[in-house]
Amino acid sequence: MSYTKFARSFFSGYTKSLRSHRKLTQEEMSEQLHISWRSYSDLERGKSGFSAKSLLFLMLMLNQEEAMALLAEARVQLQELIETDSL
Repeated sequence: MSYTKFARSFFSGYTKSLRSHRKLTQEEMSEQLHISWRSYSDLERGKSGFSAKSLLFLMLMLNQEEAMALLAEARVQLQELIETDSL
């Protein structure tokens, strides 16, 4: 798995979970990320990856605990892939 595929899959799952947890529609989530609904739909399905702009707005949606948990989980998953030579 490449870093690009990892990032796409990781953030796809995270944003879908965040949207569900906050009880937002895809349209509401897209507004929070300052992207079109169609672009958000592609992100959530893993068809495209986050731009720097949309990733920045995602991080701004999170409180400090959520941001730290997101980074910690990304670190754990990346480390597992590195250790198994899956990247």
